[in-house]
Amino acid sequence: MKRFFPVALLIGLLVAFRLIGLAMPDTIPMNFQPLAAIFFCGALIATGWRGFLIPLAAWVLSYPPSQSLGEPAVFVTTLGAFGLVFLMGSRFVKAGVSTLLLGSLASALLFHTLTGGAAWMFGGLYPKTVEGLWQSLWSGPAGASIPSWAFLRNMAVANLLFTAIFVLARFKWTVPNAVLAQPRPAMAKSR
Repeated sequence: MKRFFPVALLIGLLVAFRLIGLAMPDTIPMNFQPLAAIFFCGALIATGWRGFLIPLAAWVLSYPPSQSLGEPAVFVTTLGAFGLVFLMGSRFVKAGVSTLLLGSLASALLFHTLTGGAAWMFGGLYPKTVEGLWQSLWSGPAGASIPSWAFLRNMAVANLLFTAIFVLARFKWTVPNAVLAQPRPAMAKSR
């Protein structure tokens, strides 16, 4: 039972944030949710591709298909970006907590860049120029009430927070006296 606690916790958080966001859209900042952190921490959830399939199932179950399938190229890019976030997190499994947290911030930047680039490339909201790409990544479409950088900021903060919660849950309640990274042996003093 203890080993499933972190998975249940993050999926519960995902569903709760999704339902609160639907019921009270002004309560939670846009893009502040645990989904990317679940993908980032997927390799801590399960080994191999199961670590990707669990967050993927949570995404499919918590988001209406109509929202996910708007523009097929953007959907495929989003899925690919989540896959890269998972692979990035997989590389940090043996790292220390600070490395995992920094990796979660880097994964937010990667995700934002890929999905913003896809919105620019495949959507009709931005001109197909360097300025249009910058607009999709930073300021958002003309007349938008929330700039794109706010989505990046909210995702970065959410990734940091939910990765920290997951790591705490994973190692506090499932592995007694767990250490994410082994200390390096002291080097002998040379004379």
